[in-house]
Amino acid sequence: MYQIQHVDSFTAWSRLISDAFVQLRSEQVTGGHFTASLGVNMLGDIGLMRINARPHAVQRTTDLTNSGDGEFYKVSYQLDGYGLLVQDGRETVLAPGDLAIYDTQRPYTLAFEKPATVIVALIPHHQFRLSIEQVGQVTALALKGNHPLSGTVAPLMNHLGTNLAQWDEFGGYPLARNTVDLLATALGGVLGLETVADTKTRQREKITSYIDNHLGDADLGPAQIATAHFISVRTLHSLFENQPHSVAALIRHRRLTEASRLLRDPLLSTHSVQAIGARVGICDAAGFSRMFSKEFGCTPGKYRMEQ
Repeated sequence: MYQIQHVDSFTAWSRLISDAFVQLRSEQVTGGHFTASLGVNMLGDIGLMRINARPHAVQRTTDLTNSGDGEFYKVSYQLDGYGLLVQDGRETVLAPGDLAIYDTQRPYTLAFEKPATVIVALIPHHQFRLSIEQVGQVTALALKGNHPLSGTVAPLMNHLGTNLAQWDEFGGYPLARNTVDLLATALGGVLGLETVADTKTRQREKITSYIDNHLGDADLGPAQIATAHFISVRTLHSLFENQPHSVAALIRHRRLTEASRLLRDPLLSTHSVQAIGARVGICDAAGFSRMFSKEFGCTPGKYRMEQ
């Protein structure tokens, strides 16, 4: 549903943008009376906002990235005025017609030293076809209005923002969804990617390799894996939801497969079954025997004797 709110104090503005986006720390850049307006329309789970505000700056600090208020990419399309975006050690000046992407799960600063009008798309991580690592390569880089790759995305962003109030009647979600897909394609082009369709496959391969390298860690689990790959536990589970194994089942399977290899190794014949289990992160002897039997149809001891 479309809503527009006008404020005439910076305190009200600070509260409004933190409610509409994610939690932010804000600062009024110049003195005097502050006015601003924010138009919002949620198209499915993609948020579209049109900001018209006097000079100010917002900051997403490290502590706020850990506040649990959502995992989003924000795409800014500068309609009027200029903005300075800083993230991941990069900074870029956004001029009218420029596009840029930034991640709410990493600290950033966005400042407007003069009045500005901006269209912002708020996109959930899971709706975007590029990986966290790929997006991290292009945050705070301006896709200039005259860049060939912005030629399809920028007009759509402009059209969506200009007609923000009408999408309740005409159904703007498919158009917003197409804009997000085009944006991923454009950024993929900037990265020199031939395709983004296999992004999830590459992520799963990377995560499986990580699991294999940390089998001996008794605390290995979804939370640790997600943290190591800069994604949420929810995103991690979604990567494996249509796979033969869930994350937890994959950890268990890889541990037991490695245990079977160790049990066959003649150099480890003097190691007890319990020691083998501990080497793959399963310290409970009874639990190891039970899981191994379920996986291979016999106890670890019997499996070793039959090899």
